[in-house]
Amino acid sequence: MTPQHKIGFVYVLTNKAMPDIVKVGFSSWLPEDRARDLYTSGVPAPFEVAFRTATSWPEAVERRAHELLSVDRPNPRREFFTVPVDQAIDAVRMAAVDVAGIDSWQESDRYLVGPTDRLAMTLEAGQIFALISWTSLQSLVSGHPAEIIDLWQAHSNGDLLEIFGTSSPGHVAGFSDNHPGGDVDPVPYLDRSQSAANGMLIGRETLFPGDRLVWVSEPLSDPHVSVIFEASNYCQVINRTWSPVMTEYGIPRLLNDFGYDSPEPEVANAIRTALALPPPRSWAPRDDRDSGEWAPIGDEPQHPDYWLPQLQPRKRRKGSSPS
Repeated sequence: MTPQHKIGFVYVLTNKAMPDIVKVGFSSWLPEDRARDLYTSGVPAPFEVAFRTATSWPEAVERRAHELLSVDRPNPRREFFTVPVDQAIDAVRMAAVDVAGIDSWQESDRYLVGPTDRLAMTLEAGQIFALISWTSLQSLVSGHPAEIIDLWQAHSNGDLLEIFGTSSPGHVAGFSDNHPGGDVDPVPYLDRSQSAANGMLIGRETLFPGDRLVWVSEPLSDPHVSVIFEASNYCQVINRTWSPVMTEYGIPRLLNDFGYDSPEPEVANAIRTALALPPPRSWAPRDDRDSGEWAPIGDEPQHPDYWLPQLQPRKRRKGSSPS
């Protein structure tokens, strides 16, 4: 099945032969692949990846980063900037918050997540997720409304929430549900040499067929917006941070560490709207799966390149130059 949603990368590259210049661009492949493509006979030294971020909106993030760095762009037709590496990285991080967050998902009131879809959303501190589900087939067919089964919260600007679709319940695992492997990072690195560490894992949860995940902007935001993701298959949900917020016990706050006493009216209204939607087209139980009728959860963990296909060896087109 062709995925409807894919993840790309926005990167910062450096080159020892150009010590005062960085390149900021995007790629549907790994940044290392792009760096290798740029190392041609006219370039005295290879490019190195200084930073990367995964996003569902790589072109928009790149464009916004270029805007933020525009005064230091010698040639508007080239993606090179005369800024320190840290400044370029900060611009990409800021761009992701600006254009790859909840506002970028307002073209539809509901997004279906299929078995090959890969989504990456940039979060802002205080945003809320409500996981809603029908807890039994009887409640679904009898017309009872869905229920809120969990509430999650983003804790830092720039955190990432990823939703990875799959066809098998054995591929997914959730920390909150104590599934086997629910505390293991499914994609701990972002390059094929396994040397580029991914962000800190602060949440690993699951969506079952028919589940809906409501993403709601921070309660005091203006305007107040929300978006709904509906799982048509099993989904692995991953939350990462690069700036962890610590609890009083000195441990990072997790996705399921919900800090609000009760949702604000705007948040409650968005959740009520999702609860009132018609039943989903597909459904599977979250509980009572031990009868043998339903396959077990988490017994077929997948290699990182299953979840992030860019980690697979790159296939060159016939006649193209080798990497």
